Amino acid sequence: MISACGTKDAPEQNSATSFDSLPVLRTVTPFEGIDQNGKPLTSSSLKGHTWLASFFFSRCETICPALNTVQTTLQRDFADRIQFVSITSDPEFDSPPVMKSYGEQFGAKDGVWWFVNMPHEKMLDVAANGLGLIPPGSPEMHSTRFVLVDTAMNIRGYYDSADSTDVAKLRTVLSELK
Repeated sequence: MISACGTKDAPEQNSATSFDSLPVLRTVTPFEGIDQNGKPLTSSSLKGHTWLASFFFSRCETICPALNTVQTTLQRDFADRIQFVSITSDPEFDSPPVMKSYGEQFGAKDGVWWFVNMPHEKMLDVAANGLGLIPPGSPEMHSTRFVLVDTAMNIRGYYDSADSTDVAKLRTVLSELK
């Protein structure tokens, strides 16, 4: 099962829309976690970079592999323009070594795609208050949306990884980034 995002979707994009013209939907609140290499990853370290946030859990056999397969193609096509931050919704199980192995299955590049673990309560707070998604009630109840964050930590759009039209809109926006 999937939770839907509680924040209004970004307006429809067209090929003439530039990244700068996307509305600011909210600002990401500060957070910190540990990445797949056991190193700290903070919101401060992401400032100055455009990034795409998502949630996953490594034991998922359906939605998460589909979401991360889409993210694999986005990494392949846009790694020179954007970074990726996948936050586990199962922090008790998804230790750094588990996340490292999981990321390797999807070809995650170090320095481009981070898998992040943080304490359960912090993860719920980041989902709801930081990224504007419904917080996962259990690992399998997380959003399938990508959250596009600009260099100033402003959320510029929500894109459903399971909706090919939304993914196409996201690809259009990413292709316009410099």
